[in-house]
Order: sequence, then structure tokens, then C-alpha cells
Amino acid sequence: MDLHLRGKNVLITGASKGIGAATAEAFAEEGSNVHLAARSTEGMRALAERLRVAHQVNVTTHSVDLRKSDDLHRLAHETAGIDILVNNAGDIPGGSLEKIDEGTWRHAWELKVFGYINLTRLCSRRDESTQQWRHRQYHWCGR
Repeated sequence: MDLHLRGKNVLITGASKGIGAATAEAFAEEGSNVHLAARSTEGMRALAERLRVAHQVNVTTHSVDLRKSDDLHRLAHETAGIDILVNNAGDIPGGSLEKIDEGTWRHAWELKVFGYINLTRLCSRRDESTQQWRHRQYHWCGR
């Protein structure tokens, strides 16, 4: 199926395994150039090489922790001009409400909620040269 994504530049967070890796594969199959972002460097690099070989697309890896403001800003700068952002990073703990303490929940939501919001804000900044908002597609995935 041709989704008209050939040549589009896509940033996928949480891209080292699972849903993020599968999403990267799908975009690469469509001919999109992908930026993979995750904390887990080894898995992400292996995926990048596999995608380059299998689909002849550009793949760039970014080792980042989306809980950290400096990492968010660096990632947004390094991926300026993306067409599609797939927010997929997640670190939600398993277990019941009674067994997971507040600090653990807050740590998880710092990435899952605030990481998403802050990265989306940074990627959708106004283009100061044209005074226009850059039009991008933003996608949120849940785990």
C-alpha cells in the first residue's frame, strides 16, 4: 500500500524495541527516512542498520532520555524539519495502584506525559522567518 510517505522525515521515540521498532519498520517500508530516539542505544543501532539495508532509507539514531530538558532540546534541534513525530516512549510500571508508590508513578509520567508534551512543543515551534507555524503531523502512541 502506498501511503505517500516516501521521502518524509519521521521522528519516532521509544524506537529501540516493541511498538516503536515496529513503527519505524512500517515507515521505512513506505520509503520514509527515520530518526530513532531511545535510551537503549544497542537495540536502536541494530534496528537502524537493519532498516538501512532492508529499505534503502536514511536512518539516524539519537540516544536521549526524554525526561531531561537538555536531551529534549538537543533532539528537537537535531531533527529540525521533521514531517512526522511519533511520540511512543514509555516507562509505565506494571502493578496495582496500591503497590506502586507516588515517586515511581511520577517518574513514569515525567516521560510518558511531560516528555510527549515538551517534545511536541519544541517540534512545533513557530518559524520566525515566515511568522508561520510549521505544519507537522503529530502522533501519540500508547503502551
